[in-house]
Amino acid sequence: MRQLLKLSNMTKLNGWLANLLINRDQLNNSICLLFLILLGITLPFLLVTNIDSYFRGDINVFHSWANCWSHKIYVACQPKIPPNYPVAGLTLSAGLIHTITSIFDITERNTSDMIFRYYLAFFDSLNFLLFIWLASLMRFRFPIIIGFILLIIPSTWVGGAIWGQIDGIALFFCLLSTICFFKSWLTNDIDIESVKVWKSTMWLLLGNLSLSLYILTKQLAIFSLPFFFLLYMITVWKFWKNFHYRGLLWVFLTLFMFIFFFRYIDSLFEVPGQFHNSSYWFVWTGGGSEHGNKISGNGFNIWMFLGRDMWSSSRTPFFTLKLGNWKDDIAPYQAGIFLYSIFTAFLLFICCKCIWTILNKKIEFGQRDKADVHLIALLCFFHGLSHLGFNVLLTGTHERYLYLGYPFLLIAVTWFYTNKIAFSWQLTISCFFAAFAYGCFVFSMTGPLPKLLFPLQRHEFLASIHVFLLIFLLERSILVSQLGKKNSKVVSDPIVNEQKTTRTV
Repeated sequence: MRQLLKLSNMTKLNGWLANLLINRDQLNNSICLLFLILLGITLPFLLVTNIDSYFRGDINVFHSWANCWSHKIYVACQPKIPPNYPVAGLTLSAGLIHTITSIFDITERNTSDMIFRYYLAFFDSLNFLLFIWLASLMRFRFPIIIGFILLIIPSTWVGGAIWGQIDGIALFFCLLSTICFFKSWLTNDIDIESVKVWKSTMWLLLGNLSLSLYILTKQLAIFSLPFFFLLYMITVWKFWKNFHYRGLLWVFLTLFMFIFFFRYIDSLFEVPGQFHNSSYWFVWTGGGSEHGNKISGNGFNIWMFLGRDMWSSSRTPFFTLKLGNWKDDIAPYQAGIFLYSIFTAFLLFICCKCIWTILNKKIEFGQRDKADVHLIALLCFFHGLSHLGFNVLLTGTHERYLYLGYPFLLIAVTWFYTNKIAFSWQLTISCFFAAFAYGCFVFSMTGPLPKLLFPLQRHEFLASIHVFLLIFLLERSILVSQLGKKNSKVVSDPIVNEQKTTRTV
């Protein structure tokens, strides 16, 4: 009897020690993850504090706009430096600087620049939290680690507060809008249908409002519109499937709110009469959006291999096409638009094909979420490729124009790799290397790079890397499309021995 009691006490003791060790490991993991969150939030501010080599030219332009700040700024600044941002971007740059200098009576330029860069760093920190949120929606095991990796890649942090530009704010609205659209789908955990439709509608409404601000921040948002078109079409399908005619009513109501909010914000500032009281129409047709007339604006693309001065005209023909008596001069400007149009149409075709396959697959209730995650990864991949394509194929690209594409591209590639879909570790590492090289290239415009990294300062070298990257990723996108039927089957079937079929990060 004593031996049995002793054995029982030993068993309890062993169990208690095992639980203690497990709890200690969980506590250590929680502390490490909390440390990563705090480090990710503070890192943008630390970088701004310790890196003083920002691009003063852009902030000087913001100061010039701030000096003639009023609701007539598009007219008042015309003789000097005409504003070339839509109303949201103008307010979030020149408007903020005007507010800083007016309220605090700051006359020292370096002081106002530093405050402005800390303001930009705040949005970089918010983007880190949105990276974590997006990674959690994609069911990564450690979304905090994924978000931190995306934050520390040079392609992410160098184009925002470090440079002194508002691209980080544009990325914030883009990420927020994307996540809200995704959240409007993911309502399978709610049993009460009335609660479900209201929750989905509120997420969709917030996504539409954020999307309108994203479009009105900088003109580069136009290259995200095919991505948001696909998002909206899937959303319509989801609302129809879940809520039928009532769902369609809520979708079109939120679309009306998007149009109303976009138009209201767009018309806040006075513009010359011929531009229909629209700041967006003004910056596209009235000036400021003519970068494509040059071969390159200090960025990189395939047209740099012509050997011309990158600041020279992109409308000068480089080839004459002859068919009998008919001939036509081909210039980089027109050829780039044609190639990118074909590229985008092809991407839309293969992406729609894969989406249609996944959406029409009969999926059990418990497995719908896995199909949604697959769609999220596919759409993020499409968005990243869209931005990579226009940087490689169009003329007039600037050095920071890939800033909005890389976060989506990297998180999608990581998801495909960890789920053993079309990506090897070699190609995944190549994507991260290209992002690192791109970040170093952008940083070299404002600060010195180590001598060992001198090739990363060459426009032609960066162009070569991204041409090959575009070709490889385009081939992978074709493979993903061809595997669409198989992949939808994988994500819709119950998981059997998940450890053998899926690597989880």
